[in-house]
Amino acid sequence: MGNLYPILLSIASFALSLFTLWVTQFRRGHLKMTQPALLCLMREQPSGRYKFFIRTLLYSTASKGCAVEHMFARIQTTYGSYLFDFWGHTESGKLTLGSGLFVGQAGVCADHHFNPRRDANEFFFCDGDYHIEIFAKIVGRGKPQKLKELKFTIDSLQAATLIQIMDTELYLYWNAESANYDSELRKNNEMFPLEPPKFPSWFNPGGQNLG
Repeated sequence: MGNLYPILLSIASFALSLFTLWVTQFRRGHLKMTQPALLCLMREQPSGRYKFFIRTLLYSTASKGCAVEHMFARIQTTYGSYLFDFWGHTESGKLTLGSGLFVGQAGVCADHHFNPRRDANEFFFCDGDYHIEIFAKIVGRGKPQKLKELKFTIDSLQAATLIQIMDTELYLYWNAESANYDSELRKNNEMFPLEPPKFPSWFNPGGQNLG
C-alpha cells in the first residue's frame, strides 16, 4: 500500500495539470454583459437619424478572453421589429466605428452605440412598450450570441417630444430596487421640459391685481 500513494498522487497531479491546461488554453467560455446602467434614445444632429446607446460592461468567462467581431440590436415596438446593425463604441473616451473588440475576464466598460441602416426609414420613436435584444458575433463561432434583453416603456409625451424636438434625448437609468428603468427627457444636458420658476406666495409675477 505504501507504494500506491505516490502513484495516486502522480495521477491526481497529472489530472489537475490537464484540467488547468483545458481551462487556460482550450475552454472557450462565454461572453457576458452586465445590466446596462444607462440607456439613451436620441437623434443624431443634423441628420436626424435615430439611434440609441447603452453603458455596460462586457466580460468573458474564459481566461483567454474572446474577440467580438460585430454587435447589433433588434428593437421590437408596437409597430414592428427593427434591426440596428450599425455599431460603434467608445475607446479612450472617443466614439469609434465598431470593427472588433477584445474582451478579457476583467471586462471592458464602454458606451455602445447602435443605428439602423440608412434605408431603414420606417422606424420612429413611438409610445408604448419597447423590447431590445443585444447580440454579438464572436470570432471563430458560427452564430451571433444574444447578450441581453432590455424592456421599458415610453409614454406619449416622451415620444412626441423626441419626434418634434430633434435635440432632446430620453435617458433611462437602471433602478436596481424596482428592477426597472426610470426615464427623463434631457436637452443640452438639462432636464426637459424645465420646471417653471417657483415664486413665494406673496409675489405676483404678472403684476395683476389679486385683490
